[in-house]
Formats: sequence, C-alpha cells, structure tokens
Amino acid sequence: MKYALIYDDDAAARRHSATLLKSLGYLVAETTTTQATLNATKALHFDVILTSSAHAAGDRRSLPGELSRLASGTPTVLLLDEDEPFPPLYHAFSATVTKPVTVRALRHALEFGLDGTGAHPVPSSIRFERRDGQRRRHARDRASTRLA
Repeated sequence: MKYALIYDDDAAARRHSATLLKSLGYLVAETTTTQATLNATKALHFDVILTSSAHAAGDRRSLPGELSRLASGTPTVLLLDEDEPFPPLYHAFSATVTKPVTVRALRHALEFGLDGTGAHPVPSSIRFERRDGQRRRHARDRASTRLA
C-alpha cells in the first residue's frame, strides 16, 4: 500500500486530488494547514507529499526544506494554479502539476518526475530567452550570409 499526504487550503481541489490519488492506489491523508502537514510528516511515513504552497504560513521557512528535513527522501509535488507564477523555490520540489489536477498529469508526475529530473515546468521568462550559444550562432549565420 502506498501512502500520500495532500496539503491544499482549497477544499474542492484537495478532495479532487485525493480522489485521483485513491484511483491510482494510494491511501491518502489530507491536511488544511502547513503545521498539520509538518506534524503528519513527523508522525507518519508517506511515499509522496503533494502541497499547494512553497512556504510555511506565518513564518519565512520554506516548506520543501522543512519537509526534506522531516522526511528525507520523500518526494514532494507542487500543485500550482494555472495563473499562479512559479515560486522561487519550485526547483526544490520533485515535480510540479498544474491545477486542476488530471489523472494523466498526476500519473506522469508520479511515474517520471519523482526523481527530480522530470515534470518540472520551464518558467516563460526562461523558455523564451535566447541562450548565448544561440546568439553566437545567429550572429555567425547573419555574417556568413552578408559575405556571400
């Protein structure tokens, strides 16, 4: 049996994610506050933790940092709203999934993203900026067409 912990302050989104995880064979615990999430992580072992926040409420501690301290090796998945910008700590999570969560996205994150190498989004500011190598190649191509 696999165990999952979900922290989301939106009750409808939390229930929806829990239902999807149950359909994938997980036994699910739900929390509504960051403190309850940290307490549950101290008390029990979870195979995966899904959270909608990157910060512990009321203080400056990072939630993925606290979770990794309490449950080292447990993968954490960040649940992002569609319009929400990427938090500065999004790379500290094992994977990210955009809400509303779908079975396909959740299964993909659980199967391929939990090692930290996949299922990370690329922020739009990084996605559309040109790399230095691209700039040099384009400059070289322009220079070669002018000479010809």
